[in-house]
Amino acid sequence: MRRTCMFALAMYSCLVGRTAPAQMTAYSDDKVKAQFVEAGMFCHAELIKGAHRRAIMMAGYDTNRFARILRELAADNTNETAHAIRNLAVYKTPESLPFLYSYATNAVYGAKALKAVFAIEGVNSNSVAATCGYLTVTNAFTQQMDYDRSDVCEWLLKEVSTSPSLAYLKPSCLNAAVDYAQNISIMHKSLDGAICAADPTYRHSKRRLAVMRSAQNRCWNPMLTNYVANAINELVAYPEANLPD
Repeated sequence: MRRTCMFALAMYSCLVGRTAPAQMTAYSDDKVKAQFVEAGMFCHAELIKGAHRRAIMMAGYDTNRFARILRELAADNTNETAHAIRNLAVYKTPESLPFLYSYATNAVYGAKALKAVFAIEGVNSNSVAATCGYLTVTNAFTQQMDYDRSDVCEWLLKEVSTSPSLAYLKPSCLNAAVDYAQNISIMHKSLDGAICAADPTYRHSKRRLAVMRSAQNRCWNPMLTNYVANAINELVAYPEANLPD
């Protein structure tokens, strides 16, 4: 372990030492791409940061050029797509938006792409429409992918519910979230809590009961099974006939 750490620090020192004299050198796009790929191979945080700093330096500190290079890399090398999209959220160039929107309904990269969109242009009618589309995708999602999708949905619900300027977007977000919870999501507990927080009338409603009943068949662990069963029992005991829509 000590030898590994010493090697990592030595490599980092080498990177830092190489940066200063290289600043006057013009690097090709391929060289910048190679440096970015190299950064993703390190496991030490300081090495990763150092390698990323060198990559942007090699791009002449031109964030527009660097973002374009990342987009090309993401499209050409699927092993780097997730890494590149995460960094597009950091550099926040508006020119990246069409590229990111093209990934917005992708089962693998959709959550990352939408988070990058929000980082660049915030919550607006376009980013909400893209998110609503993402929530309707029925392609095979792993548990982690659906967790990421639910996380985006929950974050968006909080934004439109707590920002007065975004109130006009709340109805469409709520409708999309409820449809997603009822027909697709496997992350019922956290999503249910987010919907209840966004719309207090939902907690004791026929809408929520319908969602919970539909969700029973998609529970994948005992905690979720118990949560959904308890919610159904509580709502049925209201009694059900008296529940508002």
